[in-house]
Amino acid sequence: MFRPPPLTAEQIKAQYYKKAQFYRAPKFVAIVSMEIWRGFYFSRTGWCAHAPVEDATPLWLGENFRKALLSSDYFNKPEAESLDGEELRAMKAASNIRRLAFDEELRQAYGFKTIEATWKKEDVVSSIWQYRVHDFVTLQASRRSHGGGHSGWPQFKFPEKYRDVPLSASDEELGQALLETWAKCECSRGPWPASLGKPKA
Repeated sequence: MFRPPPLTAEQIKAQYYKKAQFYRAPKFVAIVSMEIWRGFYFSRTGWCAHAPVEDATPLWLGENFRKALLSSDYFNKPEAESLDGEELRAMKAASNIRRLAFDEELRQAYGFKTIEATWKKEDVVSSIWQYRVHDFVTLQASRRSHGGGHSGWPQFKFPEKYRDVPLSASDEELGQALLETWAKCECSRGPWPASLGKPKA
């Protein structure tokens, strides 16, 4: 059985990252911190927030996205062949409880009949911050399929769908970058409120 060579110290450093998600639905926006194992999950302890679309100014978006990104946790062990199965199962259960509680809060706050209806028409801007290597976060636009799932584009073919934002940027600049990346998502969406200004192309 072929075994790849062990990772170098520099390769291991590049594996460590933090992640937050920006969701934009017709009625609301939501920002969620993720935690990373062999994959990423709704954070059990990280920052999450939501607001009506009309209240989500670039400043609000940037401030809350930064909190979510900084509170993202990395639990993976890139140098290990596997993770502890019991620990992983416990995390998934706790993560799911918090995710469902957040979904129910959104459902009640914005008048949806079901959680499924809450998440029918949202765009997603994903992110990755390789915090042991880089001082910037990479934002990524997504496209929504007819079934409701989301996917991205290969960066080498579609660099315009990605954006690097230095962490030294102000909250307002970070929020504006989120809006501009959101404008590159490909799925049905209502117009951003004119009172907040349109995202730049």
